[in-house]
Amino acid sequence: MKFENVLTELDGFGKFQIRTILLMIIPRMTLPFHFLLNNFIAAIPSHHCNISSLGDGGVFRNLSQAERLIVGIPVQEDGTPNSCQMFAEPQYHLLVNSSNITDLLTVACQNGWVYDNTTFKSTLATEWDLVCDKRRVNRATATIFFMGVMLGAAVSGYLSDRFGRKISLLISYVTTTVFGFASAFSHNFAMFAAMRFLTGFGISGISVTGMVLCIEWVTIKHRTAVGIIMSLDWSICTALLPIVAYFVNDWRHLTITVTTPLFLAMICWWWLPESARWLISNGKVNTAHFYLSKCARVNDREQFMADLRPEVLSKVIIVENENRKYSYLDLVRTPRMRRLALLTGIVWSAVACTYYGISLNVTGFGVNIYLTQFIYGAIEIPAKVFIFFTLDKIGRRWNQVGTLVLTGLCIFCNMFIPQDKGLFQTAVGALGKMFAEAAFTTIFLYTTELYPTVMRQNGLGYCSFMARTGVSLSPLIMLLEEVWGHLPSTIFSLVAFAGALSAFFLPETNNVRLPETIEDVEHTRRRSISTSEEKPLKERIFLKRKKNPREQKATMKFENILADINGFGRFQIMILVISFIGRFTLPCHFMLNNFIAAVPSHHCDISSLDDGGRFGNLSQAERLAVSIPVQEDGTPNSCQMFAELQYHLLLNTSGKAELRTVPCQTGWVYDNTTLKSTITSQWDLVCDRRGKNKATATIFFVGVMFGAMSFGSLSDRFGRRIMLLVSYVSGMLFAVASAFSTSYVMFAVLRFFTGFCITGIVIVSSVLSVEWVDIEHRKLVGVIDSLSWTFGNAAFSAIAYFVTEWRWLIVSVTSPLILAIITWRWMPESARWLIANGKLEKAQMYLKKCAKMNQTDELIDTLKTETLSTIVVTEKRDRAYSYLDLIRTPKMRKLALRTGTVWFCVATTFYGISFNITGFGLNIYLTQCTYALIELPAKVAVYYLLDKIGRRSTEVGALLMAAVSLGINIAVPKDMSVVRTVVAIIGKGFSAASFATVVLYSSELYPTVVRQNGMGYNSFMARIGVAVAPLILLLDDVWKSLPQVILCCAAALGGVVARTLPETRKRCLPETIEDIEQQW
Repeated sequence: MKFENVLTELDGFGKFQIRTILLMIIPRMTLPFHFLLNNFIAAIPSHHCNISSLGDGGVFRNLSQAERLIVGIPVQEDGTPNSCQMFAEPQYHLLVNSSNITDLLTVACQNGWVYDNTTFKSTLATEWDLVCDKRRVNRATATIFFMGVMLGAAVSGYLSDRFGRKISLLISYVTTTVFGFASAFSHNFAMFAAMRFLTGFGISGISVTGMVLCIEWVTIKHRTAVGIIMSLDWSICTALLPIVAYFVNDWRHLTITVTTPLFLAMICWWWLPESARWLISNGKVNTAHFYLSKCARVNDREQFMADLRPEVLSKVIIVENENRKYSYLDLVRTPRMRRLALLTGIVWSAVACTYYGISLNVTGFGVNIYLTQFIYGAIEIPAKVFIFFTLDKIGRRWNQVGTLVLTGLCIFCNMFIPQDKGLFQTAVGALGKMFAEAAFTTIFLYTTELYPTVMRQNGLGYCSFMARTGVSLSPLIMLLEEVWGHLPSTIFSLVAFAGALSAFFLPETNNVRLPETIEDVEHTRRRSISTSEEKPLKERIFLKRKKNPREQKATMKFENILADINGFGRFQIMILVISFIGRFTLPCHFMLNNFIAAVPSHHCDISSLDDGGRFGNLSQAERLAVSIPVQEDGTPNSCQMFAELQYHLLLNTSGKAELRTVPCQTGWVYDNTTLKSTITSQWDLVCDRRGKNKATATIFFVGVMFGAMSFGSLSDRFGRRIMLLVSYVSGMLFAVASAFSTSYVMFAVLRFFTGFCITGIVIVSSVLSVEWVDIEHRKLVGVIDSLSWTFGNAAFSAIAYFVTEWRWLIVSVTSPLILAIITWRWMPESARWLIANGKLEKAQMYLKKCAKMNQTDELIDTLKTETLSTIVVTEKRDRAYSYLDLIRTPKMRKLALRTGTVWFCVATTFYGISFNITGFGLNIYLTQCTYALIELPAKVAVYYLLDKIGRRSTEVGALLMAAVSLGINIAVPKDMSVVRTVVAIIGKGFSAASFATVVLYSSELYPTVVRQNGMGYNSFMARIGVAVAPLILLLDDVWKSLPQVILCCAAALGGVVARTLPETRKRCLPETIEDIEQQW
């Protein structure tokens, strides 16, 4: 029988179940309290600078408070005092004439802030001054809490499936209570953040475990009602929270108040039952019988239990191995579980992100915070009533899809309501909140029904983890309003629509029994034998397959075909030339940041200080002397200026240490002698915004990283040739568009997509070239392909020298792609890929074209499709390979791990040196050109070494020598810039040699069926290294030599790992995964 049959006989929704639900409502009261607590404890009251320091003991002291604010603080556009700025000196004339205050010198608040405590007695912002420059720290408190929830969801889910629902709940109760109270008594922000993280970690278990426990104790027809009832406590307490916060307006007391219900929950825990489903699934039938007997007694169904013995319960849920321990890995071991985990993870992340995007923005519509929070809570009750009726009428899936689409539409519509229509914005926002809550209510019940009993808590833990990822991002997404006011709403809308699309592909669970095992989800129960019996059976099947000669027949290797039609003739040379054109742009774009993001010498713009008198008569050097402090090297400070003109410095330059300075007030003046313009001078990415400038390279390479994965998979799926064209066209369009960006955000987004698209050129063309040549010429092709990088690098420095405007430089280095698109029509598809995918006629066509161009026409008639079908042996020609095939078998796993590590180390070292062209004190153009030219002898050396000592030894030697060069540079004094540059150039040569080797080496290591996936994965790992490289260089603020030490260690690590890879010199390319598993 099924467990549902047992529950039906016991009354699946009787007094026992109602008591369980009521006992769970008590701890669940704390969930909305803590999850939305940040709206009140982290609220920022109205505030302005503390201007008591401006009191001069005379006129200022005799002014009223309103007059002090007029002369001490500039006003904002809405007429209120500025929150973060004050006048450098009292401006008494403003008492008479308040116009023309734009030229008055302002400074950041010097002595803290004064807060309006009419609404809140105290908050985190007032406790630790988390305003102005620290306001992001205040916003981060919600993210810190939800990161704890995210991690706690994963841990509590695992513990609950491993040790039971009941004990996991007790751990959550105790942990949340202890750390909740500890956070209320924090004496600094760091301690508070740590305690809130741990509070979130503990409270997560209450959410996911409580819902599962209740659902597992009720019958099918009552699951909807239980899901709604369990979610109503959230809605009611959400509406209750503003009332509690209204009367308890001190953040410490409020935190204590919302945590206290857990004391009652711990007392009530003794009466909570364990899940009988979980107990039976884990072989604890006696304990399950005990709880079922208790359920029967409370529900007045004791007569049924007289015939239900523990040994009968053991047959209720059929599992292959009762002693098996399930983990999160079981979510991805089987196809349908993998698909289920992916889709539910996306939906949970989308639901949570949009829900909290609305919920955490209660102050964003201009209406009273308490009223808005109450409306947000109250609006959820009709949402629950609505969902109660529709869940059974139209099903779980359509409810999930519809509520997410409606949530996205409400957020989208709110973008077009004017800011002064606060009530309308609140109304539409509340409507969106209602649909978002309906989506959240549905997803909890839906997910509980989708996952099997043996994995239900792991599944919900994983989903809750994904949800908290979305929640953690919500406060950060709202910070993007500084970039564009509607950007957060746009992102939330798109996220909601993406969640709806993913929910559409989930199966319906309405009126369907809960799955008990993973096999129930897969819909096949192929065996009911134990795993100990299953293993020998697999071995017998494998041996049988191995002995079958028909399944292993392969009359020839592809290398035999290439040898007959000339594996390095005119046809192959044509491929190399066409690839060379497209690959020329790669080094230009990869190194583009060295020039377009260069930071010219600059200082504050002091033109506004001209008072038409004495200052205007000074020379430029004298103006700088009296208005800008000098740095240690004697140059003007880049980010600071004097608060007042210091004319005495024209006579005496000593005693400048105590002069008050302020940040640049009216922008900067840049030295354009070397570079006419860069993105730095275009958007003032200096001083406080220099991090954005540094981030441009990382943004580009993050795009490259994801593009590598995408193009690798698509190229193995749809072919090398078509994906090469896609990369050419999309890369060119986004690159040219980035040159005409009107803002930094637009530029950053377009650079990301440029990197995403352009990476396909390098990984697809490299593989395509290698797959068309014979064994003895593979090393030559590898070196020639890498030479395109060298020539592009060398030419790039010359192009940058003559094209010094960043927009035209981007256009110039992208233009070769036009020629690449034109010549693409002559690019052939890989015959290896065509044969491996069963497209024998096309493979035959390209092979005949190759034979004709290479003047081996006599062999054309012998190239029959029947012959080609025996070249690459695969189990299924229609099988679609993916990145998962890189880790499914033992030797492929080892290969992927090792090559990924080597690629990461090679890229980190290579770009760590390449991006540091200004770090050695020589001319930027000369260093870039030298860096490129040193690659020529490196490639020549690699050409001879690849066959002499092999691929592996060449890779190991090049990386270790790069490490030695970096190590030497650590010891060379900073003032010996020429010596440092020479040593760095030598290291650059060795790192270039390692890069040239690893591309060819990896192409030979991976089999044809997953070669492009392998190269895509390796390129992804390399781009992680590339993205990390600029961040490593930033560590010179900690210790000047620290970046060199890290790069040295990375190179050495890569050399050690490369030593463990197999040699591929003079070996045929592997065609299938079986070739890897059997040969290596």
